[in-house]
Amino acid sequence: MSFTEHNIHGLIYDTADGLSAVGGIRHAFTTRHGGVSPAPFDSLNFFEQNGDKWENVSENYRLLGQAAGLDMSRAVGNRQVHGDVVRVIRQEDVGRLRWEERPYDADALLTNLPGIPLVVYSADCCTVLLCDPVRRCVGAVHAGWKGTALGIVKEATDAMASVYGSDPADIHAAVGPSIGACCFETDADVPDAIRAKLGQEAEPFLTQRGEKYHVDLKQINHLWLLRGGLDPHKIEIHPDCTACRLDRYWSHRRLGIQRGGQIAVIALEDRA
Repeated sequence: MSFTEHNIHGLIYDTADGLSAVGGIRHAFTTRHGGVSPAPFDSLNFFEQNGDKWENVSENYRLLGQAAGLDMSRAVGNRQVHGDVVRVIRQEDVGRLRWEERPYDADALLTNLPGIPLVVYSADCCTVLLCDPVRRCVGAVHAGWKGTALGIVKEATDAMASVYGSDPADIHAAVGPSIGACCFETDADVPDAIRAKLGQEAEPFLTQRGEKYHVDLKQINHLWLLRGGLDPHKIEIHPDCTACRLDRYWSHRRLGIQRGGQIAVIALEDRA
């Protein structure tokens, strides 16, 4: 399975073919193109806390919703803390996107309510979208290296099972664009934290080069999804490295704090 690029009047986002084939959902992995934010946030920026005006970011949400068929006025975000907390989104959380209004300090959101887009944020970190078409529930996960080491994505699929009765074999997952092993060079603390949770299974994705390591966060999240019981044929991984593709994405590693950020978003459609 692969990913499809959509260009709607210059606003560019990707969808995962496997998630699209499931039906009953809308989703998107955004790029940096097609919004209204000025430099250095130009142009499809979703990070108002880096200095962009909320009026610009709010318009970017609206434009994305118009392009992707999502009612972003009902969307919910979170204050990401690089942990392993999963929160269930309910009706009273609808529309809480602005930083100070977001309902939870968490890194994964779940819901079985239609028409509520779940939003997670990234500028190199992994984002993972989840869908169970049988129990009709969805999830959005932010997995930086700390969340990846903690197994946040497995915490999310476990929560889908406990809260909604999902069978892991029914869950579809798509890992969005993020920094690749080519560019994610770290000290030993990152691989040590990953080994502490995953042991030898993680070794193929931890490459030592001198005193530094290159870490493949996408594949480690893939490993967590397999540990959670997902069917490997229902897991998709975006090939792009955000740090390599500054023409298409925001990268904290390459650009620092004076830059924008992209999102991954998913929502259940209303049943006809």
